[in-house]
Amino acid sequence: MRVALIGPKWHEMVNSYPSLGLAYLAAIAEQEGHEVAIFDMGLRPKKPLADEVADIVAWRPDVIAYTAMTTSYQSVEESVAMLKEALGAPTIIGGPHATTLPELTLQNPHFDFLVYGEGEYVFRDWLRQIETGDTHWGANRGLWYKDVAGNVINGGERELIPDLDALPFPARHLFDLKAYPLYAPTGEPMITVLTSRGCPYKCSFCFKGIVGRTYRQRSPENIVAELRYLIDEYGVRNFYFMDDLFTINVKRLEAILDHFIAQDLNVRWRCLARVDRVNPDLLKKMYRAGCRQIHFGIESGNPEILAKTAKHINLGQVRQAIEWTEDAGILSKGYFILGLPGDNAATMNETIEFAASLRLSEAMFSIATPMPGTELWEELVHRNPDTAYNADFTKSYYYNSYTSEIAPFLNVSDVSDTELSKMAIRARRRFLESKEQRKYVRYFGPQWGRRIYRVAQVKPVKAVGRGVLRMGLFPRFRQLQPKQELAAWG
Repeated sequence: MRVALIGPKWHEMVNSYPSLGLAYLAAIAEQEGHEVAIFDMGLRPKKPLADEVADIVAWRPDVIAYTAMTTSYQSVEESVAMLKEALGAPTIIGGPHATTLPELTLQNPHFDFLVYGEGEYVFRDWLRQIETGDTHWGANRGLWYKDVAGNVINGGERELIPDLDALPFPARHLFDLKAYPLYAPTGEPMITVLTSRGCPYKCSFCFKGIVGRTYRQRSPENIVAELRYLIDEYGVRNFYFMDDLFTINVKRLEAILDHFIAQDLNVRWRCLARVDRVNPDLLKKMYRAGCRQIHFGIESGNPEILAKTAKHINLGQVRQAIEWTEDAGILSKGYFILGLPGDNAATMNETIEFAASLRLSEAMFSIATPMPGTELWEELVHRNPDTAYNADFTKSYYYNSYTSEIAPFLNVSDVSDTELSKMAIRARRRFLESKEQRKYVRYFGPQWGRRIYRVAQVKPVKAVGRGVLRMGLFPRFRQLQPKQELAAWG
């Protein structure tokens, strides 16, 4: 059969990297002997949705499969209606939105089936059923469907995949990898890799419905085999390990690092980590194995607000982990959330100043958004029983950048929407100021560096300073950064 896998269009945002979820499903379908195409609408936000649908219709798929987050579901509803009318092919949806709101999702008349939870084997078995005409849908655990009267039938949830090594490598060849804007600081392309699934923690803002809370991991040998394949096939040596908890199992991580070092892979990579799951020796070994950046979830600079997130870390651990990471030669990036329950102007100022005081190479400030399936959402519904999902989630920008402004969505803090937006703007400006000040401190020393920085912010002085730099004076200062990313990654 011809199987179309579809990634939905986002609201003005471009996908930074291919969906590994779709790539795994595609690999499973190809393993079953099907012809597969992936249509990633999120790669071209300005392309009309009708044109995206026309491309799929022209390919004439026998089945149509979607993945979607709640923030992108509105475009799914629009496109699946057009595809169902044009092709009449069986349709199925999986992913975070479908797993969070299965009954509501399957009430859409244009969807015939739904995958609840982890999808590879449910999807494989569904393809076999469609191909053979087997309509005993209930035998496929995890597959939700409709009876002849249109009622949604709860297909339960299939057990999690115990052996991740048994899965084929993601079918990345079905993506135009060069079109995705994911690069190392050197400008070289970077590819995402997933080495484990599941997270036992219960952070209030996070959804874990797809891969569950049971931590499962691939073997070091399987991971190295995939990296070698990617190096040989695509010539890429920069990788982003997307695991929620790449460093949680130190014994396993040590084994992975030993393989990287012993086999001289000569790769550079970044990963996500908790501040309480790193130590100086481990970080030094990670550097030797090619790690050049670690992303830490820090969330808040106020101890009480941080405790409410159920993150189970403290500010002392945060500061210590950042120091250790930077001392090891690894770039550090911190993720912060403004507008958490209980947040007010004072607590958010604490977060902003705490971020500015850290030796972070980068910081990202998000506005808290209670997404369905999270404890934040449950708390919101408890406080406001009339709260319900609606298509407005498409515009729920839960991230912040240095180039765009965002508005709060379902504000759960103790300040107004206007004040929260101002806090987000102030946060990014304050952090960039702190990075600039660190450059002066490194060049002139702690005492004089701070004084000269303050003087240099006076507009006439700043103009003169820029002229001096353009004349070629103080060349080392011009090149100096809190962390030279290009050199660190090289």
